[in-house]
Amino acid sequence: MDRCALFVDAGYLLADGAMAVHGTRNRDSVSWDYAGLVQLLNEVARDRTGLSLLRCYWYEATADGRRTQEQDGIADIPGIKFRAARIRPGRREGVESYVQRDLTTLARTGVLCEAVLVSGDEDMAQVVSDVQDLGVRVTVVHISVEGNWTISRALRRECDDLIEIGAGHLRPYVNLLSGANDEAAETTTPLSN
Repeated sequence: MDRCALFVDAGYLLADGAMAVHGTRNRDSVSWDYAGLVQLLNEVARDRTGLSLLRCYWYEATADGRRTQEQDGIADIPGIKFRAARIRPGRREGVESYVQRDLTTLARTGVLCEAVLVSGDEDMAQVVSDVQDLGVRVTVVHISVEGNWTISRALRRECDDLIEIGAGHLRPYVNLLSGANDEAAETTTPLSN
């Protein structure tokens, strides 16, 4: 079927997006317009693939499976399938296993021919390779922070296509909360390609 789906590693998107725009990875220092952000990503996926979008899968870590009020709000956005990866004391189950399950299921059933993945995590490289073997073309959207890439080399090498977004794309959707300027200065870390 000639459709694409969007798969968003929210931890990566929100941390590196806030860093690109406001110089902080502290989620409590910023507020996001999630509906606007999802609309932007949906448009990026449709524009690059030229295909209609099945839906957006949003993957985010939760404490023991309990969603925050903010996460409930994201889950309520039409066209979003919210997937909660659990954080447990001493270990964290990565979102890559959830992405792999959804992407592999959709690929095997022939529901989509292209996937757009928002991530920079090296662990996603194997997921990309696995679904490519099932005939799905994978485009990765990564975030540039001050001209530096925040994507692993392994993932960059594995994908079929690469889209870079940065502060100019994300600025309309993220605001620095008052009093967060000092925190942002403390959490800024140097990046390298």
